[in-house]
Order: sequence, then structure tokens, then C-alpha cells
Amino acid sequence: VPVALGHDVRTGGLAEGRVGAGRGADRFLFVPLGTGIAGAIGIDGKVEAGAHGFAGEIGHIVVRPGGAECPCGQRGCLERYASASAVSRAWAEASGVPDADAADCAKAVASGDERAVRVWQEAVDALADGLVTALTLLDPRTLIIGGGLAEAGETLFTPLREAVRRRVTFQKLPSLVPAALGDTAGCLGAGLLAWDLIEASGPSIETTDPSEVTT
Repeated sequence: VPVALGHDVRTGGLAEGRVGAGRGADRFLFVPLGTGIAGAIGIDGKVEAGAHGFAGEIGHIVVRPGGAECPCGQRGCLERYASASAVSRAWAEASGVPDADAADCAKAVASGDERAVRVWQEAVDALADGLVTALTLLDPRTLIIGGGLAEAGETLFTPLREAVRRRVTFQKLPSLVPAALGDTAGCLGAGLLAWDLIEASGPSIETTDPSEVTT
């Protein structure tokens, strides 16, 4: 029996690219902002794993040289500044509330709290620096942002789009959109990997085209 194994972010990216926010895009980059930051590089309906399985690890682009130490061994990695966990840490320190998290920070931003706005903008600026590096290398048509931090909606996307726009020079701006599939993306992507195996082996059973899947 053929078996497919996939990285959680790449399977989520596969689903977003085929049946989610990137549907119809020939080139996309999926970036979930959660405990850390990873990425999935989509090319013509497939997700690039790289020669050693590490393609798309955008969270370890150095955006603040000499900055905060990262568990990967570098300093100043993107995920140390713009992941949901990084925003949670920064807001807990700024607010003096030990258990405050990124969602609390987003609410405080929406209410106009100046401390929260500073924390949020620092994260947005770091994220924009990392994304512009990625789009310079990859030139995606669609840039899909997901994960817990993206649940802040336009509190994130409005300043992020502007921050990315300010940074580009010769690069073409991609569509910058929120992920559409939420927590189901990884499971749907795993199903798509299985679908691809069935297609490759010449299925003898009736199946449903994955483009017809609705969530």
C-alpha cells in the first residue's frame, strides 16, 4: 500500500494552494504565524520540499542581525520577532501581565493602546522584512498568511500590506491574503498527498476531484 508522509506546514500549504486561498495561482508562498514561522513554496500545484526537506523555512531568515538568540543557533531570526509566541512574549513584558498573549495584544491594538501598537508594529516590520526577502527570491503570485496571528484579521493585514509595499523596489507585489482553510488545512493537504498517490498508481475506484471539495 503506498503511503505519503508530509511536513505539517507543507501539507497545509498544498491545501491552501489547491483548494484554499491560493487556488488558481501558479506560484504561491504560504506562511503560517504560530509558535514559530515556517513556509510552503507552491509551484504549479506542488509544494517544493528542497533537496534536504528544509525548503520554505522563512522563520530562520535573519531580520535583526545580532538580535535575540534562536533555538536554531542563529541570532535575529524572523520567528523570534513576528511569530504569535514572540508577540505574546513582547506584549506580556510590555503590559506587565505574565499570561497575556498575541490575541490580547491584537485587541489592545484595536482599542488604541500605544504600548500594544509599538509591540505590534515591531512584529509587523520584522515580518515585512522577512517577506520581502522571500518574495525577492521566489516572486510568488500570491502570498498567503495563516496561523494564529492571522486571526487578528485587518489588524494585521492592513499594516502588513503597507509595510511590504513600502519595502519593495523592483519586485512585483503579490496578492497578500489570509489563509482560508484554518486548522483543516493540514488534514486536507494530507488527503491531497494520498490523492496524488492514487492518481499516480492508476486508481480502479471512483474518486472525487479535490477541486470540488468545499469546506
